[in-house]
Amino acid sequence: MTEEGNKGFWRNLRMRRQTLPVQLLLMTILFVIIAEILLFIPSVAKFRYDWLAERIERAYLASLAFEVAPENMVDDETVRQLFSTAEILGVRLEVEGRSQLVLGPDIMTKPGLEFRQIDLRERNNIVYVRDALFNIFSVDNAYLLVMGNPDAAPNVAIELFLEKAPLQRALWRFSAGVLALSIAIAAFVAAGIYLVIMNMFMRPMIELTANMARFQEQPEDQARLMRPSGRQDELGEAEQVLASMQNEIRSALSQKARLATLGEGVAKINHDLRNVLASAVLMSDRLAKSEDPRVQKLSPRLIKALNKAVALCKATLDYGRADITEITEVNMFDLVEEASEGLSHFSEGDTPVRFVNNVSPDVFVQGDRTQLFRALFNLARNAAEVLSGTSTKNPVIRFRSEETADSLTIDVEDNGPGVPEEAQASLFVPFKGSKRQGGSGLGLAIVAETIRAHGGEVRLAKTGAEGTVFRITLPVTFA
Repeated sequence: MTEEGNKGFWRNLRMRRQTLPVQLLLMTILFVIIAEILLFIPSVAKFRYDWLAERIERAYLASLAFEVAPENMVDDETVRQLFSTAEILGVRLEVEGRSQLVLGPDIMTKPGLEFRQIDLRERNNIVYVRDALFNIFSVDNAYLLVMGNPDAAPNVAIELFLEKAPLQRALWRFSAGVLALSIAIAAFVAAGIYLVIMNMFMRPMIELTANMARFQEQPEDQARLMRPSGRQDELGEAEQVLASMQNEIRSALSQKARLATLGEGVAKINHDLRNVLASAVLMSDRLAKSEDPRVQKLSPRLIKALNKAVALCKATLDYGRADITEITEVNMFDLVEEASEGLSHFSEGDTPVRFVNNVSPDVFVQGDRTQLFRALFNLARNAAEVLSGTSTKNPVIRFRSEETADSLTIDVEDNGPGVPEEAQASLFVPFKGSKRQGGSGLGLAIVAETIRAHGGEVRLAKTGAEGTVFRITLPVTFA
């Protein structure tokens, strides 16, 4: 990561540290307020019902007092004042089918009088909630006709005439009290939840993110490795996994640095060694012309050893040059033909190997033609070397293809003795894949690295006494 990228990353991290806790606090407050609202609505409806039911009870008790007064000695003005303390404008009682007007409201003489009827005997919670919200927010000054039965006398029906304004004021006072209490509860609960979540989850997550950022900045520094806190939950598991991953990355980087240094040295040695071997090959050619019987006997072995050394040097350099440099549209039929021609020397001698190209001439993929040729060539050469060193009758190597909408499969099939079981586990591992005497173990490793660089894969599809099939799968379009 560049210096500018590092600065941007740390700036974004600091912004997240500032915004995430704030967002957490605001979301907590929001959800607590929503919960309070959900509780507030039915509580307002209950308060309104209780307020009206209380007026029913007061009206009934006052009516009883007037009934027991001697010879109804209570005048109308006293009755009106008594009921006005309960904000009741009129009362009508119905007992056993008999209706009695206890207090007639003066408002009955007003023109255009509007009443809203409320029957407390109908238990409908939805209606209660609707009417309560209407009584709170409506702006008209209508009057209410409330009907109900007092608890002390269920057989008595009472009708009350009330002004809406006192009920509305009572509902507003109740709402203000609930609102103040809700704000206090929301702040307290939100602060508590915020502190708990912040300490238990957010702060460890922020520290985890900060550790990853520090490690990314300088992964070779031992002090920047994650030190698990010992938690037994998912965050503790994440810390353990991160610490293990950082150790593996640090080890891999250290090994990569060592291998890079070693590879640079090997490349220099390889270059000088090839010059020395070239001179040795020239000398061996001269020795081969010698008439000394002993020299003539030893020179083929010397030439063969030198050729192996040159091949090993070339394979080592090829393994380090698997980079894709130029993407073109590659005809796989032509590529197989070219690889077969390059191996034509295996078609001569005591055990001639036939190459059969069954790849469709219309098969194309996008990739680096040179690298794909190296992959096919190495895979076919490996099979040809095995076949030429065995007693297989009519040795043959076949190339087959199968194409789908987004991928191409190339099979390289031979009728050789198969891959030994002990060699199958490390076929594509550098310097380990070959169990043949004198083999470098780099041929199949180069194939695997090249195919992976093109977004595909190569695997041993089948092996046995009937032969071996290596399968290359490539995407049709190079990503």
